Amino acid sequence: MIGALIFVLFFSISFLATLSIPDLPPAPWILGYAGIPRVEYKVVGYPAWLLMHSIVNGVVYGFIFWLIFSIANSIVSRRGKSESR
Repeated sequence: MIGALIFVLFFSISFLATLSIPDLPPAPWILGYAGIPRVEYKVVGYPAWLLMHSIVNGVVYGFIFWLIFSIANSIVSRRGKSESR
């Protein structure tokens, strides 16, 4: 359950950071590689391409931090079990 909170927290942070810094990697690289063009339609006052960048960065950075947390948590829990024996 805490892993989901970690993902949501870092998704939100990187989503907002990308709204402030639009060319924050890796979203421009991923969307460029996929051939998705910059669409200038306005969605809630923001260009659609900026929201796409923000969502991609949110998912990527949220996943990375969730993975780091999960690995660290499993290492700590294994270490705790082996010390109690």
